[in-house]
Amino acid sequence: ERLRKEGVVEYVTSYDRFREIIENHPVVVAVFTTPTCSACMIYKPIFYIVAEKFRDKAKWIEVDAYEAPEAAFESGVTATPTTIVYVDGEAVDGFVGILDEEGLAEMVKQYVGE
Repeated sequence: ERLRKEGVVEYVTSYDRFREIIENHPVVVAVFTTPTCSACMIYKPIFYIVAEKFRDKAKWIEVDAYEAPEAAFESGVTATPTTIVYVDGEAVDGFVGILDEEGLAEMVKQYVGE
């Protein structure tokens, strides 16, 4: 919650905002969540910690799949949490479920020139 309030991870609740973000940032890391997803509650702190480490290298967003179902559908999200990396507006990598900090950081490093 603290990092969300500080603007490290933008909470996205509309398809239009989702499109605007992935079209206007070279690298976007998105996690699709739902309010009732218990695995999301476990994973979000990990996502936010890694977001803090790479805050200047990529745009980090949390997409509410209930509030923005078109974004989830377009991205092929069938379960939450799902993490997707977008480069120049295209989904290039992702996974369903929970990764640890190291695993998520390693995935992101491939796309941010580290």
